[in-house]
Amino acid sequence: MILLLAILGAPVYATQSEGDEELAPRTLEVLDVGYKLPIEILAVRNLRKREHWLRDLEIEIKNVSRKPIYGVSFLLVLLDDKGPTGLPIGLNLGYGRSELLHPKQHASAADKPFGPGETIIIKAAKREWEGYEMRIANWQVPEQASYNLRMIVVGINFGDGTGFFNGGAPYPVDPPGVARPHRYVRIPADSNDSK
Repeated sequence: MILLLAILGAPVYATQSEGDEELAPRTLEVLDVGYKLPIEILAVRNLRKREHWLRDLEIEIKNVSRKPIYGVSFLLVLLDDKGPTGLPIGLNLGYGRSELLHPKQHASAADKPFGPGETIIIKAAKREWEGYEMRIANWQVPEQASYNLRMIVVGINFGDGTGFFNGGAPYPVDPPGVARPHRYVRIPADSNDSK
């Protein structure tokens, strides 16, 4: 199933097939701010695993633009896992240097893009999943706190000073116009989830 991160017809829901009773009922929604993005989410794998789900989570994305992409940054928000301030915990997932978080940053000769039509797998960095697994152990966070997830596009960088940021708005910003509707679109977990 391909999900284009843009305005879609109807939300897509993950279904549980027979034998999946051991999998967590985790769901993932992606913020859609109304712009056609240069990426498609092709697959989300291992989202519903019970143990080490963040460590094993894979998000496969495809570059559907005509330009190379040097950086992609997502914020994964665990809606029901509240930190000491009462706000939900957020984890970073990405591709490319952290400096490329904002599209106004230019790529260097050492940065490796993925070109038009190419796909990459985005995983949580070791420091992210190790930190979250320590949080679970030390704070005795219940598994259910990770069931409702939302993902926000923080930035997509073409390496030339252009891209998308703040949920998926183009940069440089288009002239002010009609406000676009914001909504969350549920994306399915891969049917090949491991237990």
